Amino acid sequence: MQFHLNGFRAGDPAIAPAADGLPNRGIPEQVDVLIVGSGPAGLVLAAQLSRFPSITTRIVERRSGPLLMGQADGIACRTVEMFDAFGISDRLLREAYWVNETVFWRPDANDRHRISRTGRVQDTETGLSEFPHVIVNQARIQDYLLDAMRLSARRLEPDYDLEVVDITRDPVGDHPILVTMRRAGGQTVNENVQVRARYVVGCDGARSRVRTAIGQTLRGDVANHAWGVSGHSPQSGYPVRE
Repeated sequence: MQFHLNGFRAGDPAIAPAADGLPNRGIPEQVDVLIVGSGPAGLVLAAQLSRFPSITTRIVERRSGPLLMGQADGIACRTVEMFDAFGISDRLLREAYWVNETVFWRPDANDRHRISRTGRVQDTETGLSEFPHVIVNQARIQDYLLDAMRLSARRLEPDYDLEVVDITRDPVGDHPILVTMRRAGGQTVNENVQVRARYVVGCDGARSRVRTAIGQTLRGDVANHAWGVSGHSPQSGYPVRE
């Protein structure tokens, strides 16, 4: 019934009517929100903001294109709930490996060349969520979010090959933040691009240029710790590893 809230319209109800005044190509000179980094945090925020026609949102990424290989493929059940709010949980649950039980292994105390099982637990506590904990390649997860952005009112697409080099703030005007970026790809190597924004959101990882620009430092510990996940997918019959 939600599709008929404002009267019936022909076409796919999953595709929102395009907002007025969409830019044809490239980044406009002014935006309401500029998101730096197209990882999970950046794409989730971009997918959410792209649903609001009145908010001009752009997302920039220093890589030359979308992620091709996953870096963290596990999705907690509460995160699946968030994907359900975006209307893309069906695709995720259809393609993902469901984690129902978890077994823990560590190096054997008596023989360091072997491993021993140290525990077996139900993966998701009963009643915690209606959705399971799942595993799917992170690049595929980001495909879901990119598709949600493309079908939104803003028809949002990331702008790749753009790396933030400087952020300054001028308290005058409606768009007080000036962001200078360096274009790294194509024939215009080292070409600078400037954008004025109301808000800049740093989703650019551990070496965040946005965090540095506002004079903040990384809080917490950085650890080099190796770990892995392996399993068996009943749908495909093939092992699943992370």
